[in-house]
Amino acid sequence: MARPESRFISKLTKAQVQNLGQLRDTGANSRICHRAHAILLSFQGTSVNGLATIFQTGRNAICGWLDRWDAEGMDGLADKPRPGAPPKLNTEEQDRAMELLKQNPRSSGTVLLEIKKQTGKQISNHTLKRLARKNGLVWKRMRKSLRGKRDTKKFAT
Repeated sequence: MARPESRFISKLTKAQVQNLGQLRDTGANSRICHRAHAILLSFQGTSVNGLATIFQTGRNAICGWLDRWDAEGMDGLADKPRPGAPPKLNTEEQDRAMELLKQNPRSSGTVLLEIKKQTGKQISNHTLKRLARKNGLVWKRMRKSLRGKRDTKKFAT
């Protein structure tokens, strides 16, 4: 079934307009800011097609935002929980893994073996890499240098 071309938010209180304005300007993330802005623009008479053009998204997404606003109000602006596997390591184990990684930054294999010894859980190198990035560490490949093997006299000329 096709969505209507014109669909507007018809009733907003002054408090809701103020709250939406605050969320638009200082929301928790950009998606919430966009949704709050879309609700305000719809209340001011912007059509679904106009909102889709402004936010560069599909009409169905805009109608979904408006439907969630009608059904849930302010709670409808936030993202719904997404499915996914639970983390393999709990927070204590993650902290321990970060300590081990900081002790041995050049040897992820050693860190993986030590994690397996201490926790009994085996994680992949990719999982360790994601954990490091999540905690603000930069993950780069270590290059082997041949600087010690070069002839300094030839190199100087």
